[in-house]
Amino acid sequence: MEFSGGVRQRAVRGAPAVLTVAGLGVCLRDGDATRWIFRDMGFAAQGGEVVAVCGPSGSGKSTLLNLLGGLGSPDEGSICVAVEAGGKRVALRVHELSEAERVRYRRENVGFIFQFFNLLPTLTVEENVLLPRRLNGLGGGSEEALQRLEPLGLESLGERFPDSLSGGEQQRVAIARALSHAPPLVLADEPTGNLDAANADRVVECLWDQVRNSGAALVIATHNERIAEQADRVVALR
Repeated sequence: MEFSGGVRQRAVRGAPAVLTVAGLGVCLRDGDATRWIFRDMGFAAQGGEVVAVCGPSGSGKSTLLNLLGGLGSPDEGSICVAVEAGGKRVALRVHELSEAERVRYRRENVGFIFQFFNLLPTLTVEENVLLPRRLNGLGGGSEEALQRLEPLGLESLGERFPDSLSGGEQQRVAIARALSHAPPLVLADEPTGNLDAANADRVVECLWDQVRNSGAALVIATHNERIAEQADRVVALR
């Protein structure tokens, strides 16, 4: 299956790209047989933009997010993410990183949001939110990170544990956690797939607001047509 230019773009801003994908391809091999999951994929995302990745099950949505997050290497093509290094903005060539370098890249430069929340049950809401900062050894900025709880409607829940929260509340905690260390790239894999319609709408609204205000680029894999309609760009897999 080849990716055949299925990108819809709503608007292009003047800001430089946070994420640039070019000629990306992944294939499966079984003996002499080769099947491309996708091939010749290319798109970009600027800070504050939302890219929706759509397609049927098995089309490669999660595979693409894994590659962007450094959880594997493509068979061809490139992935570049603009990161801060030594006080300068540099293009990190994710596809060329070693395994150890990919671990550091994920920890420092990517925020992950999953369908099933993946909050640590033994940590409070505040401790879950601050976990990426602590893993990165970031001393300052914790207060600013916790301030995200207020616009997410979670300001009174900081001392509670995840199992006492609703699904929508847990996903909003996951949004705050994903952005707490100010990553340039946020990846969300079906973040509303485990929620009812009302909670899904609120989570999407909160996620959009938080990403746009932070200046991060968001790539979201989804089956939800309403999410795709609100995105700045749509990458359609077949």
